Amino acid sequence: MAELWSKEKLLELGAGFSRPRIFLTAAELDLFTKLRGGPYTVEQLCAPEGWNPRALRILLDALASMGLIQKAANDAYSVDETVARLLSHKGEETVLPMILHRTHLWRCWSALREIVITGKNPNVRPLEDRPQEDLESFIGAMQVVGRMVADRIANSLDLSAYRRLLDVGGGSGIYSVAFLKAGPHLTATLFDLPRVCKIAREFLAGSPVRDRIEIVEGDYLLDDLPKGHDVALLSAIIHSNAREENLRLYQKIHRCLEPGGTILLRDFFMDDSRTLPPEGAIFAVNMLAATAGGDSYTLSEVKEDLQRAGFRDARLIRDGERMDQIVSGMK
Repeated sequence: MAELWSKEKLLELGAGFSRPRIFLTAAELDLFTKLRGGPYTVEQLCAPEGWNPRALRILLDALASMGLIQKAANDAYSVDETVARLLSHKGEETVLPMILHRTHLWRCWSALREIVITGKNPNVRPLEDRPQEDLESFIGAMQVVGRMVADRIANSLDLSAYRRLLDVGGGSGIYSVAFLKAGPHLTATLFDLPRVCKIAREFLAGSPVRDRIEIVEGDYLLDDLPKGHDVALLSAIIHSNAREENLRLYQKIHRCLEPGGTILLRDFFMDDSRTLPPEGAIFAVNMLAATAGGDSYTLSEVKEDLQRAGFRDARLIRDGERMDQIVSGMK
């Protein structure tokens, strides 16, 4: 493995931050929305915002060199409609919320050296206490990912034995929607923090399955969970928590599930070396930078904790490389 690393490749790795930082800054400034309908000159873009023309010109030229925008002979800038559609605020296809969430993660990762030395994370802030724009970006980012994988995951599972789903920490509700579409006989309860539930109500307002979803406000770390469900979903939840917090959460779910009920966990489940899948190992660093005790847990650890919580037959029922693995356990 070491022979793969030359001086040139190491130097390239060390400089790898520059293009992402240019791109993230453009997203923070909402440049791709502002350039829609262009072309526009630097002066036209700066005037309503009070931006510095020299600084914006340098940023725009870098974006043009990367092929994200176009620069005409008259020094006017424009954006291709495909890129604009993906990076503008509105639109079903936009990935901008995830990009904006990554600007938040950039700030978190900047403290990584301090975190590794001290073990203390200065970035930790409860989701409910974050500024509204950060909260909306985070929930929107999870929705962007969900649009790409939720239907595929739900359709890969046999849901025929279940009647009522409990979506714990369900965010915008995109997984509840996917499960209800895959299982027309199902109903669901989405359980999340009050400010998140407000976002979920807005997202679900036009959904054809809205009348089959109940929204219940609460904190899964502090409050009891709603009863009367035979399947509970923890979708991309356990990596945010310390292992003991997850154990208590599994115990809560075990208490609230109907006899014979099932818990389903979607996350990275690492091998015992903690290096595979590779994306999970990198994501563990993300949790180190962004949470107080989160991690990418091994399959062995998750099985053990589910069993400690009272679940039986804990096993991996869906494998994958990009947080599309599923573990189940039976009450």
